[in-house]
Amino acid sequence: MNILKQKNVKISYFNLTNSKLNFMKILFFVLALLPSHVFSQSQDTVIVYQGNGSFESNIIDLSNKNLKEFPSRATNFQVEVLILDNNNINEIPDWIANLKNLRTLSIRNNNLKEVDILMYCDNLQELYLSGNKNLSDLPNLSRCKKLKVIDVVDTKINELPVRIRGMETIGYFKYSVKK
Repeated sequence: MNILKQKNVKISYFNLTNSKLNFMKILFFVLALLPSHVFSQSQDTVIVYQGNGSFESNIIDLSNKNLKEFPSRATNFQVEVLILDNNNINEIPDWIANLKNLRTLSIRNNNLKEVDILMYCDNLQELYLSGNKNLSDLPNLSRCKKLKVIDVVDTKINELPVRIRGMETIGYFKYSVKK
């Protein structure tokens, strides 16, 4: 399945000087293009290949762990990428605003109803919330001056919020329209 051909994606959008950051941007962009059912909870074994090269980014990936709340391990203040996809998390704790290095947050396919605390995550660049079926609104994210990507497919958010429309840094907002 060649996703890039299907979506006519221009990878040149990610023409950054830092090749490691470039790799992460491309990876998360391609993941955002996949249909949300690809990320749904399954019994399949998930394998992550970390490669032979060094990677200086601090990534915590606790996907598919059947977590009901944010784990204390996620309080690592150096974390840059936090992935908690396919769990049973109901809320985001207040301490997430203290993660000043957090650039990418992926909490796909959980049980989130509100994400108001994210308005205080000033350095957030990418936010993936797809599959949180009861999520119906986003907070005012205008403090998040670096936020470029938001994915809320398969939530109750079925239009581009006015608050998001006014944000100059947003380059990609993905949502689904209910029929």
